[in-house]
Amino acid sequence: SNRQRLKRDSKRRSTGSGARAPGNSLDLVPKHGRPLMVTDYRILVQARMSSSRFPGKVLAELAGRPLIDHVLDRVCEFASPTSVVLATSEEKSDDVLEHHVKQQHGISVFRGPLHNVLLRFQECLSCFPCEWFVRLSGDSPFIDPELIALMLDSVEEDDQLVSNVVNRTFPKGQSVELVRTDTFQALAVDSLTAYDLEHVTSHYYQHPYRYQIRSVTA
Repeated sequence: SNRQRLKRDSKRRSTGSGARAPGNSLDLVPKHGRPLMVTDYRILVQARMSSSRFPGKVLAELAGRPLIDHVLDRVCEFASPTSVVLATSEEKSDDVLEHHVKQQHGISVFRGPLHNVLLRFQECLSCFPCEWFVRLSGDSPFIDPELIALMLDSVEEDDQLVSNVVNRTFPKGQSVELVRTDTFQALAVDSLTAYDLEHVTSHYYQHPYRYQIRSVTA
């Protein structure tokens, strides 16, 4: 079945110490210690080296360090590294990215399809189970860690997507989406458009009547 294939492929492509079997507990308490509405979550950072406009962007130097270092440092101001996964592609060009992140940050890395990013995330979540996941871009070096906390604190019971990009009131580079995993895993890859497969959450925004979407504004 499709679900069995996801589980099989995700085990093959994941690297790092953060994986756990479904049903097992994992301590993901934020570093600031403040209780949150959502406690079972992962932060998935989407990144690749093969950007068409700026190849190698995520390892390009910014203020003397690779751009991805700034992103991961800011994320880890909020969350333990065990709750963070870099979701990149299986392309050879991303070998250097995987090596850098594992060596410099000790963060788990998941590798999946290059262009079918939605499937990459589904496979990643099969390997790194959680009730909710935060989707962040690997080219957002100024992401505010407190914004992640705000999103996790904004969830209400029936929500399936909590987003600050429904109505954009935050500055560029501050986009955060919090997605309920079971709803996301139920998306049928074969029925989605090529655009939906490349842009992980676009299906939600194009069909808002199907999903409970919460807009967070500044």
